[in-house]
Amino acid sequence: MASITLTNLGEILAGIKQRQERLNNIPKVAKQMGVLAVNEIKPLCAVKSGNWRDSIHAEVHPQGSFKVELWVGSKGAFSKNGYNYGTLQERTRHPIEIGWHRSLQGMKDLWQATMRGQASSSIAGSLAEHFEFASMAGF
Repeated sequence: MASITLTNLGEILAGIKQRQERLNNIPKVAKQMGVLAVNEIKPLCAVKSGNWRDSIHAEVHPQGSFKVELWVGSKGAFSKNGYNYGTLQERTRHPIEIGWHRSLQGMKDLWQATMRGQASSSIAGSLAEHFEFASMAGF
């Protein structure tokens, strides 16, 4: 019976380990992407301090193996009588939407730098599916 001997087994295992480390960094990279987006959004707020500006944040939610959801927005900023003035700010000035779109290139660059070297598109995924825009205002 014939057998196969891998003369470069060390290289193969090192490559697999390196890919695994990159994939394990996905939640960390998503958090960094959220920071980039929040840093673009907050300067666009009409009121430079207070509940509305402070309520804008990023959240990373695991969605399964090697997949996370990055949510950037605000759950709202309410006055004492219950009025959500954050909604008014977003609907009239769109700081979250504009800031999200301004940060996309930086987020894509960060993602590509992290996933560089991934041979399979099934692992790294296409950038289009990772950066789809869906009601980022959180309202």
